[in-house]
Amino acid sequence: MRFNCSCPPAYTGQRCETIKHPRNCKDVARNGAKISGMFRVYDSQDKPYQVFCDLTHEPGFVWTLIQSFSYGNNDQFKVKRFGLDFPVNEEESTINWSAYRLSLFRMQSLEATSTHLRATCNFPDDGLVYTDYARAKLSGHDLFGQWYTQCRTYEYLNIRGIECHECTAGTWQFNEMWHVNSQRSVIEAGCEYNGEAGAVPQEQNFGLYVYVNVNFRCTSEQSSNTQHWIGSRK
Repeated sequence: MRFNCSCPPAYTGQRCETIKHPRNCKDVARNGAKISGMFRVYDSQDKPYQVFCDLTHEPGFVWTLIQSFSYGNNDQFKVKRFGLDFPVNEEESTINWSAYRLSLFRMQSLEATSTHLRATCNFPDDGLVYTDYARAKLSGHDLFGQWYTQCRTYEYLNIRGIECHECTAGTWQFNEMWHVNSQRSVIEAGCEYNGEAGAVPQEQNFGLYVYVNVNFRCTSEQSSNTQHWIGSRK
């Protein structure tokens, strides 16, 4: 007697070990990828698109890039909150680290299957550096909403070497790009993170960049760049 075994709908492969439509970079890693780079994933309507996956730099996490821009291109991005549909160079086969962003629908598809948000500086040149770095759980951040002067919780936050773990920091996204304000975090927002030491007045970090500090790695020069990622623990 012969048996005809079929895989569950979401899987394929000789032993049903492959996710048929990987939704994010965590699924890409589950399918066996081990080196960071460009991979095909699928949105919530099962339509394919290419993303950059960081599979190796941060132990315990995998990340999907949703946005990258240089300080020199800040004017193009500074008022584009994540809740706006503003795709930039998303169909290219390689990432333009100076000007890149996924469409709102693709970001929402990734957010629905992920748990964390990350911000980095100068990733294509320096790799992952924990100075000028932010990581938070997506729950409680309302990534696609509009809000002003909120104390959002971060698993880890480092700005100009001032760090905190499991703390709140002043975060804004109201008709402007998502960002932390290290100088106003305590005095205006009343949050736990205090980045006043070495700050410039109203200093913005990880976005908006109307008031900047050359000692913050994302804004140290015109070619410096900022990345935003959505990801999950492995």
